[in-house]
Amino acid sequence: CAFLCTVSHQIAHIPAMAAASTMQWEPVTGLASGAAPTATFPNCHLLKPMAAQVVWSDPQQNSPLAELRKAVQDEDWERNYEQGFTKINMRAEWSASEERVSTVRWLASSKAASRVLEIGSFCGAGALALAEFIPADGEVRSLELDSFVVDFGRRFQLKSLAGKKITTNVGPAMQALQSLAAEANGHRFKAFDLVVIDADKEGMQSYFDLLWSTPGLLSERAVVCVDMTLFKGQPPTRYVKFGFPHRWHSNSGQTEIDTLRAAVQARADLRSFEFGGLLVVTRPEAQL
Repeated sequence: CAFLCTVSHQIAHIPAMAAASTMQWEPVTGLASGAAPTATFPNCHLLKPMAAQVVWSDPQQNSPLAELRKAVQDEDWERNYEQGFTKINMRAEWSASEERVSTVRWLASSKAASRVLEIGSFCGAGALALAEFIPADGEVRSLELDSFVVDFGRRFQLKSLAGKKITTNVGPAMQALQSLAAEANGHRFKAFDLVVIDADKEGMQSYFDLLWSTPGLLSERAVVCVDMTLFKGQPPTRYVKFGFPHRWHSNSGQTEIDTLRAAVQARADLRSFEFGGLLVVTRPEAQL
């Protein structure tokens, strides 16, 4: 009898246990479960205009040119030279400034330039600025001695859609310029509309003379700009001071600058101006 009572008592509790089990696994209604929040949660606030309530941050534009400028400023160029990464002791100030970029872009615009030659490119900030400015079918040809700075700037140029317009020749500028002069005799060669000479002061007179003496290398409307900044691009030379031969000295380049300026002014077939640290030279019939 006691056994039957115990069994009856357990059977009587089965419906209650089943109900409790059912309630435990029964899905809870009213919460989002894979559905869009606006379809389940209260969304009355969406009926109100949000423009006056939310302050959005200004859009941030990704600029490879700005990134390149900052990287040049942050780089330790003296250490790179001491460790033999660069051929000469370079400085961040050699990179094209915003003022210089504005000047060469204005010159490119005035000549409707599509083909640009840059003799001395450093990290390529000027080349990238011009590539972003000239037409889609334009080209910037850069001549740079040091492979380290070419590789340094190339990773930023590749971030820009205009980077594909830039072609860089690594090595002595005169050799590359002579190769271009030889190509100028061909029928498929397109003459340069704008040339920027921003290299060693010892070679700038030779670069300048070869440009103007080679038929077909420059277009009829071409303009040639020569950087006149002292000490820029000058390789250091070792000298002895107080018996120690580990001193270095850089020629300012003033003599070479004065010589080029006088030579240009003496030529009747050329017209020159100076502004923004540049000697700007064109043919007399060409208008800026």
